[in-house]
Amino acid sequence: MSSENDQNPFRRKVMTRQPGLIGAQWWNEGLSAMSDPVSRRKALQALAVFGGAVAVGGFALASTSGEDEYLELHDALQMQRERGWNFGATGDSLTFTGQTKVPLKPQELNALATELTPKQDALKPFSQATLFQSVTSSSAGSLALALRPIFTPEMDTAFKQGQALASLFAEQPEAARATAVLVDLPGPEAIAFATALAERFEPVFTFDNWPHPVGVVPAHLTLAAATYYQPTLRELASRRTLPAPPVFVLDRQRLAPYNDQEREFDNRYMARMPSAEQLRKLGIQHVMYVAPGGKGQTQELDDLNEDFVAWRTSGLDVKLVAAKDFQPEPATAAVATGPGMTGSPDGGTPADAGTSAMATASTPSRPSHWYYGGSRMAHDSFWFIYPWGRTHTSTGLVHGLPSSGILSAKNVPQVPPNVSKGYAYEPQRRTTMFSAIPRGATGAFRPFPSGFGKVAMRTSSNSRAILGPAFSSRSSWSRSSSYSSSGG
Repeated sequence: MSSENDQNPFRRKVMTRQPGLIGAQWWNEGLSAMSDPVSRRKALQALAVFGGAVAVGGFALASTSGEDEYLELHDALQMQRERGWNFGATGDSLTFTGQTKVPLKPQELNALATELTPKQDALKPFSQATLFQSVTSSSAGSLALALRPIFTPEMDTAFKQGQALASLFAEQPEAARATAVLVDLPGPEAIAFATALAERFEPVFTFDNWPHPVGVVPAHLTLAAATYYQPTLRELASRRTLPAPPVFVLDRQRLAPYNDQEREFDNRYMARMPSAEQLRKLGIQHVMYVAPGGKGQTQELDDLNEDFVAWRTSGLDVKLVAAKDFQPEPATAAVATGPGMTGSPDGGTPADAGTSAMATASTPSRPSHWYYGGSRMAHDSFWFIYPWGRTHTSTGLVHGLPSSGILSAKNVPQVPPNVSKGYAYEPQRRTTMFSAIPRGATGAFRPFPSGFGKVAMRTSSNSRAILGPAFSSRSSWSRSSSYSSSGG
């Protein structure tokens, strides 16, 4: 027994069922004897290491204030709701890139969560309006005043890429009705890409966090992009024919690295997807996963792996297409046009074509045709490579290409050399930080892994009152490394 105690320096201090504490409260007497700021750093590291191993609730910590404290893990989003979106960093400001001259109207901001909720009841259970609700929460305070609409070159590119994919589904409406699209790009680009699809597909936003000045997920940029596209999405919703297939909109930065508990706020979250059974009830047979493309960007993120494998196992056809697979045609990229020359003589997708609402969202200086593979010929090959439409047969003839009529088998288009191999993608089970978490009943949401989306709070050992967060604001980094922080 004594050897076991020697190997484990953490001793159980008390059993508790108080909010924020799980199971036993453990502490290390060595930590309580350390001087600040080392004790805080050690305790934060201990929380990260032991949080899942021993279901830890708090670690003892010495304080220069003379009152014994310990660190206790709390749900980060819940702390923001209780203490304010920027608690612990109220002196820090949000940084925006690509700010526009588009004014932010308070009445539209108040309607953001409502307007961007799916119109179809069948899709509402899969929508996460948490981010959009942050601006109207009673604890949001100055967030609405700090917000600025943004429109960046990356958003412009993503919108054009989305238009190119939309044009392909316009050629195959039956395939579109049976397809769920998952757009997994950095938040602002994901919104831009999905907006380009929104006349045929109904956006289902999955942003389940709040912005924070030192948050590892730059959720404020996603929120700012949503305010920019809000008028366009409103207009396209009025034109959309229902029922419409879903386009799930994901922020690829939701699992951003979280390495510095002292200077970062963990506003990470998991994407929560419907089960295969739920997708089938929506008439879905195919899933198109849109990833960025490029090195290391053609695989589903860890929190999607088990869902994708389950979909494939149940018979859903899950394929990947890279956003970078859609490129401007070099021959037209530099061609300027005058008034009335925004059409596409060859049936392509000029960057400024489409609905008038889309034209207000993307206003490039010169029209260029964006295609799968960067050319009309490559674009025409898409439904041969992804055989979900009527253009593909397994026998001698290929029917139905809009621009080419009936082709012989020897003329079947080849895979363009400059696209990803997403057409050959099949999700394979792999070990991730989410693998050991049971899903429960079919379609039930999995809980977060231990320590994920949590914030360490300084808690009084005597009164059990929360004294403030363990992380420090940016404005305090240059002043001192001592352990002191406001509760915000």
